[in-house]
Amino acid sequence: MNYKSTTIVLFLALVAMVIFHFYFEDNEIKQTESMEKAPKLMEEKATSANNKEIKEYFSKMLANGVDSTTGKFISQSKAKAKLDTMLAYRRNNPGKPGIQNAYGYIFGLEKMRGLIQRIDDINKEQDSVQLTGIRVYRTISEVKEQKYFDVFMIAVTKDNKDYPNLNNPDLPKLRISEDRDPILNYSNPCPTECN
Repeated sequence: MNYKSTTIVLFLALVAMVIFHFYFEDNEIKQTESMEKAPKLMEEKATSANNKEIKEYFSKMLANGVDSTTGKFISQSKAKAKLDTMLAYRRNNPGKPGIQNAYGYIFGLEKMRGLIQRIDDINKEQDSVQLTGIRVYRTISEVKEQKYFDVFMIAVTKDNKDYPNLNNPDLPKLRISEDRDPILNYSNPCPTECN
């Protein structure tokens, strides 16, 4: 896979993660006060059933491990519809006070290529590791004492584990130097860097 297509795949995965976060996280979608109790209960049950179906869908996809072909390309019109939906959601849900509520994240191609090169290097150097994907986490970063929603990308093994495994501090030290960790962070947030 060449760097240009890999960069596009990573960008689309990033967009999909942001959309997934806003639409399928438990308790994130606020109910309006004008809804009556019965429709509200019906909607909650439907949302709960939808969340269960989605979880089952993704569990089945990961049953055989993280596949290096995970993801789908979408059309320009579908991407525009998804972005329009996100912008409408943001108008109704302004976010937390004191944190800029970004919905898009820009990384330079050189940094994206660098992340992929680090992953390729680890795959070549360490026979016991098979890195087959990149996971995108939403986080909060701070620049000039201003907090904003951000993301970081980290390599993922075929067994669906972060590499390095950030959830297990007892893991032995990696055989890579810290300046070669396959983790990319500090994007330019959108807004305002995309307006």
